[in-house]
Amino acid sequence: MRKIVNAFLLSLFVTCFCACEKDNYDAPEATVIGQVYDHTGKPLQVALGQGSMAIRIKEISFANGDPNIVATEQNLNLMMDGSFKNTRLFEGTYEMWPYETCGYPCEKEQMKVVDLKNGKTAKVEFTVTPYLTLEWVDEPYQDETGFIHASFKFTRNAKEGYTMPDVEKAQLIIGTTVMCGADARYTDNTIDITNIQEGDVIQLKSKAKIEFTQKLFLRVSANCKDTYKKPCYTDVKTIDAKGYGK
Repeated sequence: MRKIVNAFLLSLFVTCFCACEKDNYDAPEATVIGQVYDHTGKPLQVALGQGSMAIRIKEISFANGDPNIVATEQNLNLMMDGSFKNTRLFEGTYEMWPYETCGYPCEKEQMKVVDLKNGKTAKVEFTVTPYLTLEWVDEPYQDETGFIHASFKFTRNAKEGYTMPDVEKAQLIIGTTVMCGADARYTDNTIDITNIQEGDVIQLKSKAKIEFTQKLFLRVSANCKDTYKKPCYTDVKTIDAKGYGK
């Protein structure tokens, strides 16, 4: 019995030792930072996270050219100004590209090959042509009854070789933090828009009264009838609500 137990313990030790040796990789300490710009060279205004698009990243050095090894792709989140950062990637060579965007599809030449090293930071930039460019017209304000008003206009952007999708909806987003997105507290006022309204001043109004004195953060979003229906955005405006609706 003692011999059997000793043999079992020896086998277990060898198995654990081999497993530790096999998994003895360096910790993921490579960093990539980047920025997505629109076709005019301005930071692309997007939803926080992956609501408007993502940066897809795939390690190509892991397979070392072996077609039988499939590298798993992952997505990186974006900040609202189109910037992104990830500090916990494994050292290696990666392909990166804009994925499921609020604009025209990524073309082959937009892909970047990036070498990431532990303890080092790589910088990457992309340009995406959004389907829509949204602009504030007048400063948003609160009227004497507590409702929020805003005005904007949109431009449809063309790209050679592609058909412009029709516009669909717009929305005034009103939140209580700078991270105002589609789930913001007072966001409930989606309207239909059409192509013939391009360049027109479009008025938006909150459906709810703002009954408390507080700082509010506002954005306008709009999307097209494309495959993903990812929204385009304005930048963020702020107003100080006075609580007139009480």
